[in-house]
Amino acid sequence: MLTIRKLTFDEAEAVTCFIEKQLATIKEGFFFPPNSSIVSKALNADTGISFGAYDGKELIGVRLTYIPGLDKDNHGYDLGYSLDELLLVAQFHGTLVKDDNRYKGIGHELVKTNCDEIFTTKFKIILVTVHPQNDVSIRLFQKNGFITKKLVNKYSNLPRLIFERRKSE
Repeated sequence: MLTIRKLTFDEAEAVTCFIEKQLATIKEGFFFPPNSSIVSKALNADTGISFGAYDGKELIGVRLTYIPGLDKDNHGYDLGYSLDELLLVAQFHGTLVKDDNRYKGIGHELVKTNCDEIFTTKFKIILVTVHPQNDVSIRLFQKNGFITKKLVNKYSNLPRLIFERRKSE
């Protein structure tokens, strides 16, 4: 039975192992693996709002989100956000579903659940980057209300589309 719940800092090792295993199943350049600092921020209750999908006790999907604040990694800088807007950003870094569980709606449920939770907080803008040839992720975010804002080079000069979703008032 599928369960989606918030991830905790205590799960950092399991999440990191999950990501490393799934990287081998993803086309190079489509997913830029988070470093340990991003994983820590995404799983820390003060700096992240991340979710996992479980089949029983097995982790089969993750949706990592962290709060970049005024860090240089905030994609809002690429979009010309004001300082006030930068402080309203929650930033996705990775939606991964175990290879044999893909195309079953799990990614959609992770993104939907994560967006719903983020918009119950003070954060009103969600940003994510996607490789321009990653049609699956592009469709996933578009179906969840994200709008393409800009093409930039990030993460060792990889082309990335920045997608934005704002809370409806």
